[in-house]
Amino acid sequence: MPTKRAVAAVKHVAKPAEKPVDKHVDKRVEKPVDKPVDRKAKKAPLDKFKERLLAKREELLHDLQKNREVTDESVEDTAQDMVDRATSAYTREFAFSLSETDRKTLLLIDQALIRIEAGTYGTCVHCSSPVQEKRLEAVPWARHCLDCQELQDKGLL
Repeated sequence: MPTKRAVAAVKHVAKPAEKPVDKHVDKRVEKPVDKPVDRKAKKAPLDKFKERLLAKREELLHDLQKNREVTDESVEDTAQDMVDRATSAYTREFAFSLSETDRKTLLLIDQALIRIEAGTYGTCVHCSSPVQEKRLEAVPWARHCLDCQELQDKGLL
């Protein structure tokens, strides 16, 4: 069995050399400070989408107004010729179909703006998974992620 003196010698040798302590050096370790969450930085992408949605909404409202004017003009025309009547009817139907599509898009835009205010924008309304950013860039009023949109297109949703 080793003697106490031998164990003490081994302990002394095993100790790492200590550095001289400078009395003027601050030994406190700075802890990383949690940065406060910058709400503006978080809302910036949403603001971008909100601006695009509002611009598209204004554009659609303008187009709807123009379509209404075209429809009113074609109704006011008292066409004598059968070809003129057919052209007038076609123009009315075409303007109506455009305005119906615009109305549906306006409804989707209004729903997207409500989701932005509610804090659920960018989340699929069916499965609650995040909607891909590229999809939102292409269609800012998108309600579904790609998988759920495919299901809806197939009539399965």
